[in-house]
Amino acid sequence: MWCCRVDGQPWPCAEARLLLRAEFDRNAVGLTIYLAGLMYEAMRDLYHLNPHDGPEPTALFDRFVGWAGRGRNARQDGDGE
Repeated sequence: MWCCRVDGQPWPCAEARLLLRAEFDRNAVGLTIYLAGLMYEAMRDLYHLNPHDGPEPTALFDRFVGWAGRGRNARQDGDGE
């Protein structure tokens, strides 16, 4: 179900997000690519488990990828001038 093994919350939970931000420090593109790959795997798994009532694609995007760009700007990520 793509839940955190530690707290049972939908992954990536708040703690996982903090750890991922630290792991991909100053590499926002790498983090986004990594999360997009995991979102694809989650979609495959979640729709396989529940093909007629799976999560909305926009909800999965927000859960897996959308949060990674929030609260940061290009200059913080090393992509700015």
